[in-house]
Amino acid sequence: MREVRVDHRGAAVETTTWRTLLVFAHTFTASSRVAGRAAIGRLKPQHVDRVLERWCDHVFRLSKATLVVEGAEHGQGGPFVLLSNHQSLLDVPSVITAFPGRLSFVAKQELRKVPMFGRAMEAAGIVFVDRSDRQKAIGQLAAARERLAEGSSVWIAAEGTRSKDGSLGPFKKGGFHVAVALGVPILPTWVEGTLRVIPPGSLQSVTGQTVTVRFGPPIATAGRTVDDLLPEVRTALLALATAREAAAG
Repeated sequence: MREVRVDHRGAAVETTTWRTLLVFAHTFTASSRVAGRAAIGRLKPQHVDRVLERWCDHVFRLSKATLVVEGAEHGQGGPFVLLSNHQSLLDVPSVITAFPGRLSFVAKQELRKVPMFGRAMEAAGIVFVDRSDRQKAIGQLAAARERLAEGSSVWIAAEGTRSKDGSLGPFKKGGFHVAVALGVPILPTWVEGTLRVIPPGSLQSVTGQTVTVRFGPPIATAGRTVDDLLPEVRTALLALATAREAAAG
């Protein structure tokens, strides 16, 4: 099924920096709310959900991007380990808005050091991993297992970092180990179009673009091995990258 989740079709195409900076300002404000509640022991999951929803709404209003979701029915139930490509800062609000359930995600260790933002992410249950230390990262991913055990799905960039040209790079195995250890299905997820809105390393963003998030059928992990799953998930992601639904939803 195809659904236009956020509709800014017809918005003018405009390249600006101020919109990006305003998104950063909203991010700081949202982080302050989460970190503040956590500091006084009054942060609850519903508070995090509400703040994230408002933040995503601000991001799409400012970016004037249209969000199309395909295959959301595959995300019903769960929990899942979402394994996806990763291209842009806009991937995070796109996947959060598109996924039909509660979602946590894995982020690079460096983000923990960002003032206010890092504290808020930690309080919200975001899992940090050190990409430079494989053994340490594996240990840190134990926190992702906790999120899954609590019923929240977890989103992990299969490549471990953003792609600069949109192509699908080699996979990291951490997310696969988490899914196999708990027997949680993998939900193949493809994000398309965010690179046109704001590419890596740029503060300039472009309005009037369309972003598509596609979910594929879940892949069972019970009784499977990581090496067995790697090529199957890669094939599923590449199939989603070229998929086009004929129906208008």
